[in-house]
Amino acid sequence: MRATRTLTVLTAALCLSLTATAQEKPKQLDPTRNDHFGAGITESKDAPLPLTEVMKDPAKFTGKAIRVTGPITGVCQVKGCWMTLGTPAAGEPPFLVKFKDYAFFVPKDAAGRDAVIEGELSFQQETVEQTRHYLEDAGKHDEAKKVTEGRKILKFMASGVAIQKPIDLAACDQFGDGVKAGAAPTTLAEVMKDPAKFAGKPLRVSGPITGVCQVKGCWMTLGTPAAGEPPFLVKFKDYAFFVPKDAAGRDTVIEGELSFQQETVEQTRHYLEDAGKHDEAKKVTEGRKVLKFMASGVAITKPAKAEKAAGKGEKHDG
Repeated sequence: MRATRTLTVLTAALCLSLTATAQEKPKQLDPTRNDHFGAGITESKDAPLPLTEVMKDPAKFTGKAIRVTGPITGVCQVKGCWMTLGTPAAGEPPFLVKFKDYAFFVPKDAAGRDAVIEGELSFQQETVEQTRHYLEDAGKHDEAKKVTEGRKILKFMASGVAIQKPIDLAACDQFGDGVKAGAAPTTLAEVMKDPAKFAGKPLRVSGPITGVCQVKGCWMTLGTPAAGEPPFLVKFKDYAFFVPKDAAGRDTVIEGELSFQQETVEQTRHYLEDAGKHDEAKKVTEGRKVLKFMASGVAITKPAKAEKAAGKGEKHDG
């Protein structure tokens, strides 16, 4: 009997130990929004360093274990065995990410999405052959032929990577003509680098919704413009459809045409009031210059509790 009790106590203790261990295991960054590679990226109370911050003084971060976040701008098109983050300013070294022990690869179509990487940063001087090799792997064969000097690069050896999942159009609410599977959308960040390059052409764009008309859902804004950049205002072709008024904070893919527009004071005040920013509207003395996107089709990621809401109604001066 005593032996049985002892066994029961030991079994209970073991179960408690295993439960505690399971509970202590760090959680990965939201797997519904991120794909994880290698050791992946776990949740942390400390936010990852923005790539822009690292690039201000890379030497300050070399040789240390750090966590960095930034946009993927290139991926090896042979195996996905390396990627680049960001677009370096003139005179800055490229930021090349490789994967520890060649143990994992990333999707070859990941460019344009955001990543969080964990590992160690170092400076590296490439040979001419190495620089040509990476350019060829990226599909830049003509550029590779012109190389006469190896690049100085920032090399990041990543043990874990999390990459923002692409928008699953099948899991989106569709509005207007909707957005069908096809060419990958241009990211809002890419458009904002040189909006004039994209104006007046059919365009598919992805980005975060940051504002919606609170009267009828007859317009929305994407992203948060940096100082001096124009707002990105999305309206809907022929006033034929609206979007949910609670869509801010979700991601979207839109199809249509981009143009520049100078608003009058009255128009700027009107949009701010529709967004519920009444105090801000009262202070307007000059109309905004905006990037206006006339969308024929919109796809918006579903909310956590999917409740489809699209409106159609009487026309108003929106």
